[in-house]
Amino acid sequence: MHIFNNTTKKIALILVGPLGCYITYQILFIGRYLSIEKYPVLTSTYMNGATIIDSVCALAVAVLGFLLSRRLGLLDEFSPKFERLSTLSLALITTGTLALLALSMYRVFGTLSPGHVVKNYHTYSFMVTNGGAWIVLAMYSALLLQLMNMYFSGVTLKNGTFLLLSLLIVSFSGGRGILILFALMFIVMLMFQRVSLLKFLIASILAVASMGISYVFITNMRAPVEPIVIAPVAPIEAMARGDKLSGSKKSVVVDPTNSFEDLNYNAAFISEDVLSAIRNNKIEPRAYAIEDAMTLFIPRQLMPSKPISTAETRALYPQVAIRGTNITFPLKANVLMHLGGWAFYADWIVVLICQTLMILGVSRRTRAPSILGFAMLFCGIGFTLIARGGIFNARLLVIVLCVFAAYAGYRALLRIQTALYASKRDRLAGPLSPT
Repeated sequence: MHIFNNTTKKIALILVGPLGCYITYQILFIGRYLSIEKYPVLTSTYMNGATIIDSVCALAVAVLGFLLSRRLGLLDEFSPKFERLSTLSLALITTGTLALLALSMYRVFGTLSPGHVVKNYHTYSFMVTNGGAWIVLAMYSALLLQLMNMYFSGVTLKNGTFLLLSLLIVSFSGGRGILILFALMFIVMLMFQRVSLLKFLIASILAVASMGISYVFITNMRAPVEPIVIAPVAPIEAMARGDKLSGSKKSVVVDPTNSFEDLNYNAAFISEDVLSAIRNNKIEPRAYAIEDAMTLFIPRQLMPSKPISTAETRALYPQVAIRGTNITFPLKANVLMHLGGWAFYADWIVVLICQTLMILGVSRRTRAPSILGFAMLFCGIGFTLIARGGIFNARLLVIVLCVFAAYAGYRALLRIQTALYASKRDRLAGPLSPT
C-alpha cells in the first residue's frame, strides 16, 4: 500500500510547504494574540479588511502552486543518483556533531558537568554564538550533509535514524526554528518516494514528536532563573495597554521585550510596534539587512565594536540592543521595516516564490537531482525561518554558505568512501595469478 495518490501528494506538498507554514505561523504567533485593547493598530487593520485580503492571497498561492505541480506531472518517481553514505560515515558525522556540541558547551562553561549545564543553560543560550557561532554553523552543515545524502540517494531507515539522532543533539545548541526546517525537509523527501503509508506515518510522527518535545524542553531550559521585571507604571496606563500585572499590591508592567513567554510565542507585539512606528514616522524604512551584512562576516576579535543586535532591533528596540540581544521580526513586519507601509501584503509574494521553489526542488530531485534542486527545495521548506525572521535577513547568507560547505563535504566524503571500498576490493581480490 503506497502512501497517497499523486494528487493527494501535491495537495500535501502545498499544505506542509510555505503556504501551510505561513498560515499556521500567523494563527499561532499573531492571530491568537489579537486584541483591540492591547494591539489597537494591528487588530483594527485586520478587522478592516486585511483578513479578507490575506485569505484571498493565500487561496491564490494555493491555486497557483497546485497548477504548477500538475504541470510538472509525477513528482515521486525518484531513483538514487549517488551511492548512499555508509553506516560508518553516518556514525562519524553524528559523533562529530556530538563532539562539536561538547566543545561549544565547554567553551562557555569550562566544564561538561550535566548538572551545571542544565542549571545554567540560560547562560549558555545567551553566550553560545558569542565568538563561537562557527561551532553551531558546523553542526548545521553536518545536518545539511545528511539531508543531501537523502536528496541524492533516498531516505532510508538507517539515514533517517541518524538524522533524527543528530537533530536531537544539535537542538541542545539552542536553535529551534532551523531544526524544525530540517525535520520538515526529511518528511517531504520521504513523502515523495515510493514508501508505504505505515512507514511514512511512523517516520513523520517520530520526527514531529522529537522536534516538538525538543522545542518545548529547550525553551523551558532557556527560561531565566529570575523573571525580568521593569519599573512600575501607572495602573491606568497598564490597563489601557492590557499588559500583565505582577503581584497583588502594586501594578507592575512586564514589557513584552522583557517577557520570556512573549519573546518565544508572541509576534503580534512586534507587528503592532512596527505598524505604529511607521504610521507615526518614528522609524524610516531602509535596507537594515544590508547594514547587518556589511559586518556579518567580520570576526568580533577584529572588530570589537561589531553590533551584537540586528539593525532592525537597534532601530525599533534600542533598549533591547543595549543589553546585547535581538528581536526577531516576522515576515510581514520585516517587509514593512524595509519597504514601508505600502508593502503590507507583499509578504504573500515571498510565500509564492518560496512555494514555487519548493515544488521545483521536488521535481528536480525526481528528474535530475543536483545541488541547485536541493537549494530550491531547502529554500522552499526554509520558509519556516523566513516566516519567523523575514526575507530581508543577512543571516540567511550564512545558511546559504552552510549549504555549499555541506555539499563540498558530502562530495568529498563520497569520494573517500568510494576510494576505501575500491581499496578493500583490491585487497580481497589479491595479486593477479601469472598466465
